[in-house]
Amino acid sequence: MAARLFSRLSPRLSLAARPLCTAPLKLTKLVATIGPASEAELPLRACVAAGMNVMRVNFSHATVEEFLLRRRNLRAAPGGEHVGVMLDTKGPEIRMGGLRVCRESGERKAKVLMEAGKDVLLTTDPKYDGDSDASTLYVGYEALASKLSPGDKVLLDDGLVILVVSKVTKDGVVCTITNTSEIGERKGVNLPGVVTDLPPMSEKDKIDIAFGVQHDIDMVAASFVRNAEGVREIRRFLEECHNKYAPEPDETPLPLIIAKVESTEALANLDEIIAEADGLMVARGDLGVEIPLEEVITWQKEMVSACVAVGKPVVVATQMLETMQKNPRPTRAEVADVTNAVLDDTDAVMLSGESANGLYPDHSVATQASICVAAEEWMRKVEYSAAAYHNATIDRLEQSGGGGVWLTNEDAALAASASMLAEDVGASAIVVVEPPLEQLLHARESQGALTRAVAKGTDARPMLPIVAISTSLKVCRQLSISRGVFPIRVTQLPESPAEAAELAFAAALLPEGSPVVVLCDGSLTAL
Repeated sequence: MAARLFSRLSPRLSLAARPLCTAPLKLTKLVATIGPASEAELPLRACVAAGMNVMRVNFSHATVEEFLLRRRNLRAAPGGEHVGVMLDTKGPEIRMGGLRVCRESGERKAKVLMEAGKDVLLTTDPKYDGDSDASTLYVGYEALASKLSPGDKVLLDDGLVILVVSKVTKDGVVCTITNTSEIGERKGVNLPGVVTDLPPMSEKDKIDIAFGVQHDIDMVAASFVRNAEGVREIRRFLEECHNKYAPEPDETPLPLIIAKVESTEALANLDEIIAEADGLMVARGDLGVEIPLEEVITWQKEMVSACVAVGKPVVVATQMLETMQKNPRPTRAEVADVTNAVLDDTDAVMLSGESANGLYPDHSVATQASICVAAEEWMRKVEYSAAAYHNATIDRLEQSGGGGVWLTNEDAALAASASMLAEDVGASAIVVVEPPLEQLLHARESQGALTRAVAKGTDARPMLPIVAISTSLKVCRQLSISRGVFPIRVTQLPESPAEAAELAFAAALLPEGSPVVVLCDGSLTAL
């Protein structure tokens, strides 16, 4: 029977290429940034084999040609067909302009010395873009003077240089430099605690997103999201692009919007952002510039818990294995950082420069995977759970409209019961058959929702694999970011719970004959 059922499976089934039932399962998903160090065929193939579930392409740096190369090599890699593709936007950033020393020397990496105690004028006059020096810096934000007041802080280059506003004049904003440091041109500018009026997307972002939709991206990591209206504007633009470029726009889901939280304004509007977005990224780089460093991890826990409570995926990112850009082994503190995120119940952890530009791209992926597996095994061993903290956030989020996924009441009840039944019968996995389009409450929005609800769990997140069966390759790729979910694409949905279980066995996801719980066609069955 298994052989007959296996013929239904997509011929490019990533999970069948790597039998998971013979090794510890990695429930936590890995998002790896692919860049110059890993974009070639062999290193990218090695990243997939090491456990990469989602390929991130950072459009702050990547060109369309580089994206196409990386996507082509990903899909050609064994197991790469089911790996999700994330387009990370540059976002509506505030940046310095060009330096005179760079223009005159022809050296783009030239720097100027900012000396503590001296004053610097921040100006929005474009004549200083390319003619800035240590006394006058161009900043590309026209509303700068109207947004700042004496005593406000301005951070340059991720806080490398800290300025304090002393006065605002007709010429610009006069600041005092608080620390001595060199700085290069076109570096980022942060205004901690200041509510800006930047648009949710820059013109570059719109061009990049439209390009991504044309080339079948699965999710957009939206940079510098500040509020729910920003997410809604991005979704409206995604819908326009989707309706224009998707081959079957009414039958395929939009790319997921993963809102990157990286400002104090976003933290203030966190609940409404969670309600509107499809998931969150804890973007600790810029966030750590905007808020005190000692608060980053506690905010990380808040964000992970809030997303788990409503069943939306969350990614913990930035400097997780930073030293592996140059070293073959991470520091003990980095191992603890990844472990801590897993214990928080995050859906995914992310690598940036480690896999994009480092000396050991695939090894950093494999290292992060092994840390995740070790943390998950310890959680099983001691029956560790962060559920008490997650449950404490549910009422607050529901009151603020931060509800979860699109489901009928009946399906929501079944999803909530699945993990409890699995625990009662000692199941090795939960198998979820994603309903066909015609049965969904909201066709585009609901695809994958049943599986995500099961992955959320009830009192605690399930510590066992969730096998998701779908006829949609797009749904499978989007589920690749959800904790514990192992998608299978089939040409025809199983007709019974027994057939669904056989598909999971045939795909080498489970030990043959092990007990499973199957959620299929509106019923929950233990086999």
